[in-house]
Amino acid sequence: MTIETTVWTVELGAIFQRKTLSEEVNLFGCTGVLSLNSHTSNEINVFNNLLVSSNFKKLKSDFNNKALLDLALTHKSASKNNNERLEFLGDAIINFYVAEKLFETYIDLQEGKLTQLRASLVSRNFLNSLGLSIGLSQELRLGKGESTENNSIIGNTLEAIVGAIFLDSGLENTKKFLDELYLEKFANLQPNLDSRDSKSHLQEILQKKGLPLPTYQLMDQGPKYIDDRFVSTCSSNDLAISAMGKGKTKKIAEQEAAKLLLEEHFKNE
Repeated sequence: MTIETTVWTVELGAIFQRKTLSEEVNLFGCTGVLSLNSHTSNEINVFNNLLVSSNFKKLKSDFNNKALLDLALTHKSASKNNNERLEFLGDAIINFYVAEKLFETYIDLQEGKLTQLRASLVSRNFLNSLGLSIGLSQELRLGKGESTENNSIIGNTLEAIVGAIFLDSGLENTKKFLDELYLEKFANLQPNLDSRDSKSHLQEILQKKGLPLPTYQLMDQGPKYIDDRFVSTCSSNDLAISAMGKGKTKKIAEQEAAKLLLEEHFKNE
């Protein structure tokens, strides 16, 4: 009997559409990695009998389709057949997962505060730390001249891993993996703390001191294939201080610059 395997695809904004696996192969560019009947019911439920370990070696052994995992670990500097599309998918899944957890856990928080908390839990620095915690830095496939010192690579790869788990074993098993990664983080979350974005916080501090608003300047803009392609500075001319931030977008780079300025000069404010 032919088994028509179906999976859930996640679009940005947590919109779900039901598709057959053959359609999924074309959608995510993984032809040759997945096959229509490659997932039996036992394989799809392989994670149901255990909690997915946050240790990468254990994760690797539990993967049904090792080729899909290999793709998730391949940076664009190493091959044209790389993890960028899986990264796109994983990013949407992580955002959906965190939004759902926050919505269910903090029933009294308003939309603005939930949005701020989600931003902190899916930030590049946060994902980098999660990726390092499961040993991704030792498993990446990088091209010559590329290094994990570019920390965004770790977070991007974690997103690709999440996308790969989703295609390999489905949404519920992906949530189990994320539960282990985020369990302690959610337990230690303090939603009542001031979680303003760095630019707004810095602006408020300077205004209280009667100083002009900070200025932001785009210092450099690399090619589209560079992970942190924007470099911006945040300065307060009256205090003669400045800091430099990097990011995928100009907005992220400015936020990083403001954050560094706060940490270096206004830590207790």
